[in-house]
Amino acid sequence: MEKRLRWNLKRNPRDAMNYYYLGKELMNKPLKDIDSVSEIESLFKKSIELAPHLWAPKILLGELLYKFSRYKEAENYFRGSLKAVPDSGSVKEYLTKCISNESEPSGKFHEHSKRDSLYLFENNVREFIRFLLEANYGGDWWRKGVPPKIRASCAGRREEALDEEKHADLLLFADFYNYKSIIESNKKIFASYIDIKEWGKKLNSLEPIRNAIAHNRPLTNAPSRVREYNQTFQKVMEKIRGRA
Repeated sequence: MEKRLRWNLKRNPRDAMNYYYLGKELMNKPLKDIDSVSEIESLFKKSIELAPHLWAPKILLGELLYKFSRYKEAENYFRGSLKAVPDSGSVKEYLTKCISNESEPSGKFHEHSKRDSLYLFENNVREFIRFLLEANYGGDWWRKGVPPKIRASCAGRREEALDEEKHADLLLFADFYNYKSIIESNKKIFASYIDIKEWGKKLNSLEPIRNAIAHNRPLTNAPSRVREYNQTFQKVMEKIRGRA
């Protein structure tokens, strides 16, 4: 496959997708087998240079840079790809990790935009759910802890997602309504850490905000609410990590 892709690139060096496909093929190799990471980086950058509208090479270049702790550079490419695919769960998760890794050594986050605050908050909610369900149900937590309708809904969304996300974690395809239902279905597990009723209302209120932010619709008091929820939930996560 690699030999054929290199031949395609040599035959048509002005086709942005030829650079992307070769970079993707090389990226599929285990890191220990990759002879030159700089070659992959160059391939994706050339693909973006020839076709700036393409989002796929931006995502994979972001992933490559993230793996080598180049978080700020990776963040720029994830932000660029989100303009084209605003509902991508995996891109949002990577972006959140980049922002988190750029936080202060003390763990205190800098001031974030409304969009970043929402990504950070949602990532914490997913981590909260996954951690406690795994602790109680083990490796079968998805089947035992997540209601069947939500499992089916997430599987359906993943099926309709980007090709690059076909094997992504199913929880990435949940929304705030789903998080609320998962928590309410496992009250005994989550009640030690949060007020189920209070956070159920908060999660319910955030899905419209999430949709508005994703599609750049105007908001009123939503940004301050998102930041407040994010800061409050940070304390919940610190409590959980302290007991781990």
